Amino acid sequence: MKQLFRRVWVVCWVVWLAAVPAPAWAVAEEGPATPTVTIVHFNDWDRMDERDGRGGFARVAALLAAERVAGHPVVVTHAGDAVSPSLYSVFDQGAHMVGLLNRLGIDAFTPGNHEFDFGPDVAAERFAEASFPVVASNLETEDGDPFPGTVDHVLIEAGDITLGILGLITETTPMVSDAGDTRFRPAPQVAVRVAETLRESGADLVIALAHLGSRADLALAREGVVDLILGGNDHILLAYYDGATAIVQSGSQAERPVAIDLTVTRRTADDGAQTVSWEPQFRFLDTARVTPDPVMAAAMAEIRAAHEAGLDETVAVVETPLDSRRTTVRRREAAIGNLIADALRARFDADVGLMNGGGIRAEREYPAGTTLTRGDVLAELPFNNHAVLLSVTGAELKGAMEVGLSSLDWAGRFPQIAGMTVTFDPERTAGGRVVELQVGGVPLDPQATYTVATNDFLANGGDGYLMLTGESRRIGAGPLVAQVVIDYLQAVGTVAPAVEGRLVERPGG
Repeated sequence: MKQLFRRVWVVCWVVWLAAVPAPAWAVAEEGPATPTVTIVHFNDWDRMDERDGRGGFARVAALLAAERVAGHPVVVTHAGDAVSPSLYSVFDQGAHMVGLLNRLGIDAFTPGNHEFDFGPDVAAERFAEASFPVVASNLETEDGDPFPGTVDHVLIEAGDITLGILGLITETTPMVSDAGDTRFRPAPQVAVRVAETLRESGADLVIALAHLGSRADLALAREGVVDLILGGNDHILLAYYDGATAIVQSGSQAERPVAIDLTVTRRTADDGAQTVSWEPQFRFLDTARVTPDPVMAAAMAEIRAAHEAGLDETVAVVETPLDSRRTTVRRREAAIGNLIADALRARFDADVGLMNGGGIRAEREYPAGTTLTRGDVLAELPFNNHAVLLSVTGAELKGAMEVGLSSLDWAGRFPQIAGMTVTFDPERTAGGRVVELQVGGVPLDPQATYTVATNDFLANGGDGYLMLTGESRRIGAGPLVAQVVIDYLQAVGTVAPAVEGRLVERPGG
């Protein structure tokens, strides 16, 4: 095998890489003039339209058309989170996204956790509608059968080389989505099995299309089981190569997909044995630099027209600024989180309102004076989660706050609350961070019973809130959380939510 230089390209901040034995760093380069094959990779793409001149199916269609006229094979991959939580998925449960992906010409897709937001039956329906292979090697039914509409692996002929693709989905999916009885086998062990099958079947390169996250990707790379890991789940733009295994993620929303130009060399020894060596070059493709494809734009316009009739309806004016970016709602008290938690609490006249930051999704900033529309609320709350009222003890409520504060690195479980104040120490060990908790201005009584208005995702134990589960705790039910918020806003007309000390961070407390 020829010697390969160690290279890493990274465009993002990735704090955990500081703990990794560091390969050499370099600036991302242009690809070779005539690569053997180009892979264009997407992940975490659930938004149909462009935003700020980037992303969207019309721009991506134009970008792929330009790649495909280059004269060598182009393989297009997607590492999941497509059908939800897009704006229109509240109307068609993600069917429009699958239809648009069919038009693009995807060569391989692996599911993400959000493919299960509407339950396993809907996931199976979406997979059946796909004209591309849905590769899910570690996904199976409760009976151990392949999940409907998926395949264990796929072989793709790209010129004179064969790419073997396996698919891996995070085992945490049941905690963050509605997977029902679906089983998620351990990804590392499954990768070993399927990679061996692919090599025995003639694959020159083995690729893991993986919705696992960067930490798991790196651990898989260290095992040396696969050649490329085309990842997702972290919403970061990343290209990594250590001389043996490459890892990429393409951020999110198809704004800057990653192209991997592979130069593959096949050699035949005197005894007839063949060896294959390869080298990648990475290109970060800026969708702002292409002109949207008119045919795809027309298809998008039809979808938009079918769904947008009621989206422009005004629901309220907000007098204070709102910020729904994940770095805000998943790490600290947020005005928009207070607004949603207030609406839940008011719906049931509950002691406490609780919303997980990961359920707030639009990634927007709203200046003071913004007129909020129904579409704005649906964009922020795209999941089909229903409001529920729970009865819990004070000890269970404190346990819920410990879960919510157990991961302070932008995890979706971070709590947005109403009716109580929580002081916490981020320097303490997870599970013991709550310093003080008051409900209605009174210190929490561990033996007392409190009513909590939340969403059925958390009530089903999502994001690790297992202390909220159990039918005996459910004492009330309501409509979709998005509708709860819309009703609340329309009733008040004008709102001024603000950060007011509901969540207080006190290091060393």
